[in-house]
Amino acid sequence: MDRGKALAVAGAVLAVLVFAPEPALAQCAMCRRALQSPEGQQMVAAFRSGILVLLAAPFSLLGVIATLVVRMRRRGSFKRF
Repeated sequence: MDRGKALAVAGAVLAVLVFAPEPALAQCAMCRRALQSPEGQQMVAAFRSGILVLLAAPFSLLGVIATLVVRMRRRGSFKRF
């Protein structure tokens, strides 16, 4: 498969994933009521903070790998496939 065709397939898959309908607010009424209380709002804030903390490791790893690849390409020690 040539590069243009692979890029088109990857773009089509990405478009399907982005524009696919997701069920909105698919939680039970009791969960929704609990999260709308003041204690629930604190829980939601803690949950969002936890998500940001968990995202730090993958983004850091991606940044380190990207930095290493750029340095290797500048030195000329990185060979293309």
